Formats: sequence, structure tokens, C-alpha cells
Amino acid sequence: MTLTAFILIFASVILHALWHFICKSARPVPAFYMVVSAACFCTTLPLALTSGIDLTRLPPRFWLMLLGGGLSGMICDIGLSRAYRLADVSLAYPLARALPVIMTAFVTVLLGIGASPSPLELFGMLIIMSGCVLMPMKNFSDLHWKNYWNRALLGILVAAAGTTGYTIFDSEGVRLLLANEDVARWHGAAAYSSLREMVLLLTLSGYVFAVPHERARVTKDLFCHPHPYLAGIGAALAYLLILIAMGFVTNVCFVQAFRQMSLPVGVLLGMFFLHEKCSAAKLTGVVLIVCGLILTVL
Repeated sequence: MTLTAFILIFASVILHALWHFICKSARPVPAFYMVVSAACFCTTLPLALTSGIDLTRLPPRFWLMLLGGGLSGMICDIGLSRAYRLADVSLAYPLARALPVIMTAFVTVLLGIGASPSPLELFGMLIIMSGCVLMPMKNFSDLHWKNYWNRALLGILVAAAGTTGYTIFDSEGVRLLLANEDVARWHGAAAYSSLREMVLLLTLSGYVFAVPHERARVTKDLFCHPHPYLAGIGAALAYLLILIAMGFVTNVCFVQAFRQMSLPVGVLLGMFFLHEKCSAAKLTGVVLIVCGLILTVL
């Protein structure tokens, strides 16, 4: 991983942790993510409109990647909302972040996308995943399969599949856009991000308004509350940096692994601003994530 990629991902991690910290108590539902997606789209749209990209010159494969990225994002949001509804965010979020680390590496190696990670790098990713799995536990004695096998597990698995999907689709989509258009990397990433958010917004809105109990959650209060708008701006900027960073790594699975830095940052924010307690198990999980990240870059 290059220094440029590391700096971009680290900056993205800070933004990601901040917007997730803002919405930690919001118990997001698909309607909430719909507003977040709308805010993301509005944030990146001005950059996309000034990019000068000729959409008619982009190959059909690009549009397939864009559609795949948007649909995967919708799947991730639906899975997360289910997981958050049935389990504590402190349990669901780290687990939903843990699985894509290995899943992305497995899929990219299986499909021959990018350079294959070395055994040491794969071991580092396993350590990162182990840290994510350990973080939600209050005590080491809680480390039992029954604490993970609950009603939220399906949502966690769906969110992990969606995260893996949009990471791979978006990486290929940005690559195709930049290969066909002579624009700066950040401008191309912004244009792709705006198009992707449009697909995500349309598909997620379709789901929300088609399902009666989800449609019932679309209330006036949701649109008046600042949380989804702040989250959308933060999420847009954070993922824009990720899309740019994808061009500086040999395999997108490294980006997926390093995005887990947001978990230790989130723990620190919770300790200092919400005065949350940090158990020995959570601290060990943080240490494992950091050690795994170090092994991944060696």
C-alpha cells in the first residue's frame, strides 16, 4: 500500500467515524438511509457536473458496475437497518465490518481481480477480523457462539455481502471511468460517486415506498432532523476519499481492511465524548485490529 493510499484512507476513516458517531443513537431504518443517500447525492453532484465527463463514451461494462455498486449499497443499508433494529449497534456494527475484510479478499482472489495478497497480508486480515469479532464483547467469557447467533445475524450477513459487493463493483467502475475519460482521479471519483448515489437513492426509495411498514417510517420528523443530512455529507466525503484511494492499491481488499481503522477511532470517540467504558475484551479487539493493520502493510 502506498503512502498516498494510507493518508486518503486514514482521512476517510476519521470522517466515517465522526458521522457514524453522530448517528450512533439514531437506530437507522431504511428511510433514514434514504435521506442519507439523498444528502450524499447532493454533496457530490456539483463536482460531478463540473467534471466534463462524457457519459455516452463510457462502455456498457461501466454501467453494469455502477448498477451493481448501487444495488449492493442498497442491500448493505437494508441489512444494517435490520441488524440495528434487532441488536445493539455496538454488537452489529463491528460484526458487519468484520466479515467483508475476508470476503473481499476471497472474492478478488477467486475472480483474479488485482494482485493476490501474500500469506502475511491474509494473516493480517484474519487478525483484523478477529479483533472486530472480539470488540463487541464486554468480557472474554462472553465469547460464545450463542452471543453471535441471534435474530440480527441475517441482517449482519446481508450487510457484509452488500459491503463486499459495492467495494468490488465500485473499484472496477472507477477504474473503467478513468480509463475512458481524461480527468483528474478525484473528479472521476466524484462523478462516479454521484452516479452511484443516484442509483442507490432510486433503488432504496423504491424499496422504502413499496414495503408498507418501511413506508410508515417516512415521517416529517425524519426530514426535519439534522442527523441524516450531517451523516450524508460525512459519508459522501468519506467514501469519495475511498474511491480515490482505490487507484493507489494493488487489490481493493487492502482498502477494505484499512477501513476498519474506524472501529478503534470510534472507541476513542466514545470514551472521550460519551464516557463509554472500555472493557478488556474491547481493548484487546482494538489492539488486534491495529496489529492486523501493521501486518497487512509489511
